[in-house]
Amino acid sequence: MERRKLLQVAAGALALTQVPTAFAQDEEFNDVDIMFVRMMIPHHERAIQMAELIPERTDREELLDLRMEIIEEQEAEVDLMCDLLDDAEVAGCDEVGGMMPHEMGGMMRGDGMGDGMHDDDDEMGDGMHPDEMEEMMPREHMMTHDDGRELRRAENEEFDCLFAEHMIRHHEGAIVMSEHVLDEGESERVADLAENIIESQQEEIELMEGWQDDWDC
Repeated sequence: MERRKLLQVAAGALALTQVPTAFAQDEEFNDVDIMFVRMMIPHHERAIQMAELIPERTDREELLDLRMEIIEEQEAEVDLMCDLLDDAEVAGCDEVGGMMPHEMGGMMRGDGMGDGMHDDDDEMGDGMHPDEMEEMMPREHMMTHDDGRELRRAENEEFDCLFAEHMIRHHEGAIVMSEHVLDEGESERVADLAENIIESQQEEIELMEGWQDDWDC
């Protein structure tokens, strides 16, 4: 079972890094655009999974309201990103939809999951070098298995503070990724998405930071 999971993660990670020639030559997109979209899909899905924990762990009204906002907003953006990949005739949603960002990063660098997929100096298929992926999604903004386990086991005030802490870090990662694609990407549609992500998630970060003060986290 564990071997099957590792193979699924490896296949998804490889799919993430391979940019078909037809897509790379499309005037609207470059490699950074497609890598951003393919990495942001599971990143958003992780936020949705975190938000879905809220009703079972706390009755704090602020978080219950935030839960709906996160789920509705990020599901809509996932649909948009899948449409972008479909328009470009690039596979993505099926391969990476169930993969979490920390799993992708772990496979790229060999963090406790085999020996990694490539040497540090190798480009990954026809796509991006591991260092480019690290630049787009820095390790410090990734949620680990231990982080997720800690959050799932917490309740009430402990959960409230942990959720705010982890979601702030998660949102900060999305902002870093969005700023990177604004600098290095070419697609106007991807840039519009990135700008929306920065605006909405920065607002939520500031909201949760205020809650942390109010809750004495």
